Amino acid sequence: MLRYTTYKGWKALSLGNALVESHIVPDLGGRLMQFSMQGYDFLFVNGALESLYPERIEGKPWMNFGGEKVWPAPQGWSGEGYWPGPPDHILDEGVYECKIESDLITLISPVDIRTGLQIKRNFKVEPGEATINISAKFTNKSDKDIRWSVWPVCQVAVDEQAEDQSQIVCPAKKDTKGDAQYKILHGLANNPQYMCDEAGNLVVTYRYIVGKVGTDSAEGWIAYVNRGSGKVLVMNFDVAYGAEYPDNTSVQVWTQGEGATYSRGRVNIHKSDKKVNPPYMEMEILSPVVRLAPEESYEFRYTISACTIDKGSPLKAASRYGVTVSHIHTEQMSDGLHIKGEFGFFKEGILRMVMDDETEAKNIKNRVLVEMEVTPLSPAIIDIPVNQSWDAAMGGIPLSFRLYDFKDDFLEEIEKIKIGK
Repeated sequence: MLRYTTYKGWKALSLGNALVESHIVPDLGGRLMQFSMQGYDFLFVNGALESLYPERIEGKPWMNFGGEKVWPAPQGWSGEGYWPGPPDHILDEGVYECKIESDLITLISPVDIRTGLQIKRNFKVEPGEATINISAKFTNKSDKDIRWSVWPVCQVAVDEQAEDQSQIVCPAKKDTKGDAQYKILHGLANNPQYMCDEAGNLVVTYRYIVGKVGTDSAEGWIAYVNRGSGKVLVMNFDVAYGAEYPDNTSVQVWTQGEGATYSRGRVNIHKSDKKVNPPYMEMEILSPVVRLAPEESYEFRYTISACTIDKGSPLKAASRYGVTVSHIHTEQMSDGLHIKGEFGFFKEGILRMVMDDETEAKNIKNRVLVEMEVTPLSPAIIDIPVNQSWDAAMGGIPLSFRLYDFKDDFLEEIEKIKIGK
């Protein structure tokens, strides 16, 4: 459903379905200003700037409105080939042309002389899915070759009642020993917000300390988790193995808070004052650095999706259709062996446990052992008593957990397990 509306005093477009609603503001640099699921707002919106518009005057400080936007990377202040923003009165604060076709919103930026770029963004929401599909296309409007990376930056709201319940999780690069690695880009070298979990993920737990960290993740996802509410927001994207990335990172996490950073040739002090320095976190993803000839374009596609998991649960992994809290496993209970697991899904559908046959991925009606409906609005908790005939099977029974939509179309295999001897 697409409609014209007003959001926080700004002229906006609303795009959504029965699960989610997005508010897009073309006049604020083509921002996705809010993404909500059943009344829960995921994105940070700067309350001090509500209803205001950029002054777009050279020398004026950056007006950080919040939301999700696209910038060019690498960022820097060393001359040509670096984007010295924000502020940027064209790409970050400019008025984007808006085109609407059915349920597709297209925003087109003015041409930026400094970078040579024009940015085109597409937004679409499909029925029955808590996901907004986004593409960002960079076109070279200069008369010479240019090199840039597409850099979506998503500012998420933290739980101000329990800030340490707000986390960003992403798979970290592994070294030759298999240990998770990350790179501190701004702020304290011993920032207590950063750690790696047993799954090999970088976990950033918010404590109102300014800083930035990145990693060269090959898995193509990054997630925000509010452990107090169980709400999860995930960005999924493709990673080009072996390609050049800004700062040698494909994902980065910024935490806004108190402390000091060094950029623009000076030390910047971030005050411990939540009125002038409001709390938020950023999920940042990057495309490879690409060279564009005049009038050549490069398009980067990604999704932003929401789901629900049990309150207080840690997030272990993510995929195109959901997240994993607890992998499929067996557990001995008082009444016998159980198959257990916990997930969150971005799409309404049916999760089936089937006897695995790789040659018949779709034709599984005669092999379905258990099925359950799933929704982004609730955790998907699996607790299945093991049938004695499965456990006693010679050679064991391979079981596959598979997600289908309500049209019975196969979407994704979630996990596998083998039961029995």
